[in-house]
Amino acid sequence: MRTVASVDIGTDKIVALIGEVDTYGDVHIVGVGIAKSRGIDKGSVTRLEVSARSIASAVREAEEMSGQKVGNVVINVSGPSIKSQNERDTVNISPSPVEVEQDHITRLLDRSIAKGKEDGYEIIHAVPRRYTLDDQEGIEDPVGLIGSKLTAQVHIVKVGTTLSRNLEKAVTSAGFYPTSRIASPLASAKAVLREEEKDDGVLLLDIGAGLTDFVLFLDGYPVITGSIPLAGNNITKDISYFMKVDQEEAERIKKESGVALMDMVKEDEILKIKPRGEVREVTIEKRRLAEVIQIRLEEILEKIANHIEALGFKIENANAGIVLTGGTANLTGIKEFAERFMDLPVRIGKPADLVGLKEKIEDPMYATAVGLLRFGVSPEGLISERKVAVNNNSPKVRDFFDKVKEFLREIL
Repeated sequence: MRTVASVDIGTDKIVALIGEVDTYGDVHIVGVGIAKSRGIDKGSVTRLEVSARSIASAVREAEEMSGQKVGNVVINVSGPSIKSQNERDTVNISPSPVEVEQDHITRLLDRSIAKGKEDGYEIIHAVPRRYTLDDQEGIEDPVGLIGSKLTAQVHIVKVGTTLSRNLEKAVTSAGFYPTSRIASPLASAKAVLREEEKDDGVLLLDIGAGLTDFVLFLDGYPVITGSIPLAGNNITKDISYFMKVDQEEAERIKKESGVALMDMVKEDEILKIKPRGEVREVTIEKRRLAEVIQIRLEEILEKIANHIEALGFKIENANAGIVLTGGTANLTGIKEFAERFMDLPVRIGKPADLVGLKEKIEDPMYATAVGLLRFGVSPEGLISERKVAVNNNSPKVRDFFDKVKEFLREIL
C-alpha cells in the first residue's frame, strides 16, 4: 500500500496524519500527530524557524505512531487572502459533431484559469461545474460524447502568493516536501459533506481558532470559497475582556462552561471564575457568559452571510442547510444557535467513513487534516500552476532536507 501524509497548519495547532491507501483507494489512517502551533497566525507564517519546528514535531509524532517516515505532504492554505470566482467559457470543438476528448476539457479549463489570474495571487483550484454540450445541459462528464461546442462554468480558488510561498517555506524548512496546496474549506468539505447535501445545496462553516473558512455548494459544486479572520480565539478574547480573566482561564471557561445560545441557560445558573489579581473566586451568571459568546458568533455568521449575498447568491438556496465543523463546532449549543440565527437546518460535521484510527479523529477539529489526506488520493479540481521553488528530485536537495529533518528530530 502506498502512503499519503497531510499537515493541517492552523492557528492553534498543527495536525499531521499519515494514511495507507489500499487497492480499493480507501485510506487507512495509521498515524496522528498534534503540536502546538507556533509562528503561525490566521494562516500566515510569522516566524519561520518556530513554525518549522511545530510542523516537524507534529509529523514526527505521526511517524512514531505509524512506524513510517514520510517525505511528501499535502498541506492546507487559508486566511483572508483566500478568494474565489466563477468563470464561464466555451470551446468550439469542430464544425461538425465529433467525440469529446480530455484535451478539449483541458483547453476549456486553461481558458477559465487564464481569466482568473490576478497579480499577487496563485490559483490552486479549478473545479468545473456541469458542462453544456451544444444545447444539452447538465452533463457531468462529456468525455466520449458527441458534440461540436463545449461550455462549462469553473469555480476558481486562489490564494495570496506571499502567504502560500511562506507556508511552503515553513514546510520545506521542517524537512518535508509540500506536493499539493489545498484550500482549507474545500479540504474540510471533502471530509464531512455528503454528496446529497452538495446536490441540495449546503453551506459549510469551519470555525477554527483564528479563522472561519466557508464554502457554499449549489447543485453539487462549490460556488463561493472564502475565509474571515474571526473565530474561536476571538470568543476567548471576549471572555477574557468581559470576565477580567487571563486568556488561558478564558479558554478553559469557554470549553468547560461556554454555551452558544443564551436561551439554553437557566437564569439561576452560575459559575465560579478567578479574575486577574483576585485571590478568591467570584461567581457570575452563566447567562452572561453565553451572551458574550452569542454576540461574537452572531458577528461571524452575519459577516459570512453578507459576503455570500454581496456575490449574488442566497443562503436560503442551501436546502440541506449548514454544516459546522472545526474545533469551535464542539461548543455546547452552537448547533441550536446557528439554526435560530440562520433559520436553516444545522448539523455538526465530523470526518465520515474513516478507516483506521477512527475513535481518535472522529471529531470536527480533524476535518481539514482528513480532507487533505483524501485530496492526496483523489485530487479533483486541484491544479499546480507552479512547482515548489526547490527541485525536490535533486539528490543534493533531498540529501540536504534529509539532514535538516534528522536534525529537527534530534532537537525536538
